[in-house]
Amino acid sequence: MDKKESSFIGRAADILGGAAGRVIVAALLILIAFELGSFCFSFGRSIFYQEPMETEPGTDIVITIPEGSDAQSVAELLEQEGIIRDGSAFAIQEELYEVNVYPGEYTLNTSMTTKEILSELNISEEEYQRRLAASEAAETSQSPDVIGGGDEADIISESEAESLAATESVEETWTTEG
Repeated sequence: MDKKESSFIGRAADILGGAAGRVIVAALLILIAFELGSFCFSFGRSIFYQEPMETEPGTDIVITIPEGSDAQSVAELLEQEGIIRDGSAFAIQEELYEVNVYPGEYTLNTSMTTKEILSELNISEEEYQRRLAASEAAETSQSPDVIGGGDEADIISESEAESLAATESVEETWTTEG
């Protein structure tokens, strides 16, 4: 081969090699753009599309949100309990909708949409204080048992107590004499 032919073949190989390289790089860039677009679409859909974990009637789950929980820890708790699918999307929604989640016990259902869950968790400061006061009142009202367990319906008057005591003493007399 003479020099002219080899330079022509060399240039042709360079052109074809460069074109193939460009095609491969372009195909990789298109693939990356497609995957990134799919991920962004999927993540955006999970933020704005309200899809419950189960269909009606679902399952009631009682969760306790501890003191000092932030949006991410609440989202992780809900995801662990099987109430939501994506904790990251929920944390973003919680911030976007400016939800104030206070510590306490909440009953949520697996058939609730994310928006319904956020609505249930978003209580006012006044509501939180009311629930807190009611909870503290319930804890302090644990009085000792009064005949039959302490329910108000079981409290008997003094005359009823005397009558009951007299009946019991008569029954004891019959069993000891008999």
